[in-house]
Amino acid sequence: MSGPVRLRIDAAGPFDHAAALATLSAHAVEGLHRLDLEAGTFTRWVDVGEAEDVLVTVRLDAGGAELSTSSRREAVHARLVAHTTHWFGLAADLEPVDALLGADPLFAEQVRERPGVRLVRFRPPFEAVVSTVLGQQVSLAAGRLFAARLVAAFGTDPSADGPRIFPRPSALAAVPVEELRAAIRLTGSRARTVHEVAELFAEQDGPAVLPERSELAGVHGIGAWTLDHLALRAGTDADAYPAGDAVLRRTLAALDPSADAARIASWCPYRGYAATRLWAFGR
Repeated sequence: MSGPVRLRIDAAGPFDHAAALATLSAHAVEGLHRLDLEAGTFTRWVDVGEAEDVLVTVRLDAGGAELSTSSRREAVHARLVAHTTHWFGLAADLEPVDALLGADPLFAEQVRERPGVRLVRFRPPFEAVVSTVLGQQVSLAAGRLFAARLVAAFGTDPSADGPRIFPRPSALAAVPVEELRAAIRLTGSRARTVHEVAELFAEQDGPAVLPERSELAGVHGIGAWTLDHLALRAGTDADAYPAGDAVLRRTLAALDPSADAARIASWCPYRGYAATRLWAFGR
């Protein structure tokens, strides 16, 4: 039997893969991902369209990423490459980003010492929205625990001993709110939000398309922090900045207690990269 297919993606310039791996580690959900920091690998199921999921291992290095999959289909390979390129921002030209942020004394040394800090959008939109909702107003560890409970209760395990597949929107929308609340051990209000998110995705094109901001804003329990976080983590807005994020506020205050809204505005149109670099200070 032939071995797995390997696909190479070269980053468009430097890539701080250690920062990307640290982000993956900070957000890894038990049962959903298999992360090996020493090897630099990340394994999970990927929805490649038409309700088909493919198991893929991504190995990150300073030059980009190498994918490993058992699929022999070229169309699947193209989708995996596109997904991975988007997840880790590998196609982005960082020269103008680092020029702008590096001119600010707050980032200057970090930009010199750690070039290639890229945006990490490593989850499909539906999974990202649900996980972000579960992480609202709780610690990162608590949000990961809620997500792990959701995956254990409602995810599927095609291989019986590997990572599980995050539940489809239609499947989660079919679960009564009270059952969601009990399985994940949420408040009734948070369970309602998860259920409404599942209904919203089930009514549209599926888990791979992020709804418009106005649609998400209409969901019970979703506010500005969640919308800004999703614009950065699950969308394509490199200027999104979740100003209400507690870690960003603490890090910025520690680096410069006098930093204000004008300074944050000076990072436009790359405030998302500024946020990523602020998070990287603690990792």
